[in-house]
Amino acid sequence: METGTVTSKERLAEVRQLIIDTLLEIDNINLQINPHLQATYAKTIGYLENDLYKWQLKARRTKRKFTLAQAEANRSDAIQLEAIEVTLDEEFAAWEEQLSNRMAEQLKLLETFSAARPLSPSEERELKALHKKLIKRLHPDLHPSQPEEAYRFFLIAQTAYESGDVATLRAIDLSTEDYETADDEPDLTSLNEDDLELELTMAEAQLTIIQEQLDRLKVSFPYTLTEILDNPARLTKRKHELEAEIKAQKEVVASYEVKLKELLGSQQC
Repeated sequence: METGTVTSKERLAEVRQLIIDTLLEIDNINLQINPHLQATYAKTIGYLENDLYKWQLKARRTKRKFTLAQAEANRSDAIQLEAIEVTLDEEFAAWEEQLSNRMAEQLKLLETFSAARPLSPSEERELKALHKKLIKRLHPDLHPSQPEEAYRFFLIAQTAYESGDVATLRAIDLSTEDYETADDEPDLTSLNEDDLELELTMAEAQLTIIQEQLDRLKVSFPYTLTEILDNPARLTKRKHELEAEIKAQKEVVASYEVKLKELLGSQQC
């Protein structure tokens, strides 16, 4: 019986450590890896994708402008460019807003990471160590009954970790020392085998849930950007494809601008 109890205790301790490790990996992906992937992508490929979207939008608008002008000319009406532009503003409003949002997001990413001070190796080690300690101390999945103040400290710690703010993590560490109680490592000596098995079942269920969450993160955007960013040949190929597509859209714009100019000229004859 004693042997079984020890085994259950060991397994429960192992599962609880796996829970902490998995939560740390999830945080590292969400707060460190993914934001850096997005910023890197924005600098290497994303700016070209946004530029392509801009020129695709301009090409559609220029083509539509010519079509509306041609329709007026076919009716033998004078071409009203100002009225056409008002119509185009209404038709393309949603697309223009999407372009604006894309550019704002790219700018935000670039500003955030260009302004960030690189951490020294010792600071980076301290950052990770403090984050690990505070996850174990404050994470609501590990301590659901802690007061709201603890959760607020946890959220601040997450933001500090994301921005590489070691000083704030140090301050939170000192401010939350009172939460470092024996409850962080529950006393299992008073539990019988049935209670241990119940604790183990609940811990394994929790571990399954967060492992599934981790698995989803690793097959989702933006984590999947690693597939292209870690492949120089694929990265170069994609850049060349985008540059060629941008050039093609610019040619479309130029061709319809020429057609519109010719159409306007024919009305003046």
